Amino acid sequence: MEKEGLLTEIGDKFYATARAYIVHEPDELPRELASDWTSQRMNDSFLWIAGRYVQGNKANKNGHFWSYDDLRASEGSIRYTPMNVLHRWDQPVGTFVETKIVHREQAGEDELLPEIQALGVLWAANFPDVAKAAKKAHEADSLWYSMECVAESVQCMTCDRIFPYRSAAHEVCEHLAKRESARRFINPVFLGGALIFPPTKPAWPDADVTDVAKTLADAVGARDAEALGPAEWERLMSLATSN
Repeated sequence: MEKEGLLTEIGDKFYATARAYIVHEPDELPRELASDWTSQRMNDSFLWIAGRYVQGNKANKNGHFWSYDDLRASEGSIRYTPMNVLHRWDQPVGTFVETKIVHREQAGEDELLPEIQALGVLWAANFPDVAKAAKKAHEADSLWYSMECVAESVQCMTCDRIFPYRSAAHEVCEHLAKRESARRFINPVFLGGALIFPPTKPAWPDADVTDVAKTLADAVGARDAEALGPAEWERLMSLATSN
């Protein structure tokens, strides 16, 4: 995920967010994204959207880490998972149809870092209002992908101890309980992703984090918002997350 992404945590799930791009013609796909995905376009009623999904081999600003081996083993779990809007998981508007692992140069890094890129299809004929909103956000450079991730277990990157993924704070090491260490997600499973339309301009990297947190908390519904209100979201979110 590029540096302007976001990462949020709701309960036992993590949502990682990064820029997404509508694909019309092969030469419109950003050069750094997979270039052969346009061969997938067989239905003109679809709106094709490509973007970065998750990055490996480097902890992000919130201390979350995916190894290359974990990404490689779990890449296939993304395909055919549902696409929704603003994490309304019971209202799918499309699906993810293709993924690819690439290694990209990162600013300030000596090595190429692996990332999963995803190609999704929005069912534009069925959801014309969503397609219209996606196009408008894309034109404003404000269209985002946000992925959902669970895992088999988590590993403390300080003491190397491994714990079940859904462990409570008192069941893990002090480093993880106090969020003083990066945590690796072992054998992750990607459950799908959301299209995110920022509530204000400019796009999220320049927006106020409290406003963004409140908007996202409202979007995911009252049940999750009660567990994690805007103050907690603000603590978990980073405007410069590199995922």
